[in-house]
Amino acid sequence: MAQYYPIFIDLTAQPVLVVGGGTVALRKVQTLLQHGAYVRVVSPRLVPELKELIDDKTCFWLKKDYSTEDIQEAILVFSCTEKEEVNVQVANDANAQHRPVNVVDDPEKCSFIVPSIMERGDLKIAVSTGGSSPIVARQVRVELQALYGQEMAEYLTLLKTWRSLVKRSLPSEKRSIFWRRVTDGEVRELIKAQRLTEAEGVIEKCFQSLLD
Repeated sequence: MAQYYPIFIDLTAQPVLVVGGGTVALRKVQTLLQHGAYVRVVSPRLVPELKELIDDKTCFWLKKDYSTEDIQEAILVFSCTEKEEVNVQVANDANAQHRPVNVVDDPEKCSFIVPSIMERGDLKIAVSTGGSSPIVARQVRVELQALYGQEMAEYLTLLKTWRSLVKRSLPSEKRSIFWRRVTDGEVRELIKAQRLTEAEGVIEKCFQSLLD
């Protein structure tokens, strides 16, 4: 089995091809649109929920069977059909044109796989079993969701607001001290307890203490 290289990719305004029009394709398209991709869907028919996403701006529908030329400039290719011959053709065409391809539930035809993802604001943790067991990947994701609660979203948002000021105001050595102190657990625990004002105060106090 392939040894997959983990990577996060910015799909904003990037062309992605989805072959298929069923519920699996629907889930793929929803996620791709959430991440800013321009999605072309190739399928003779679509489930109603997927049809509602077609706006001819960021999501386009080619109402036909798949053909090789449909790949065009797509930087990622997903094949979500139940027809083996179509999945084989999509995988072969994508590989021939050096385009990463994912064939749903068929890792042997994939050049990339989609992990199970846990999100808490800017925190994203991707879990993969290399195609061995998607169910186990989802189980691990659930465990991580219990470990990292919704406070992580507020926590990271708060830390982000300080990045520019700290970089501008503190020398390298003091920046390291600042980030070690504000990420030692106290701020996160205050946010978890819904004491955001106190959390902000801890960061402010730390920052002021390091100014020359």
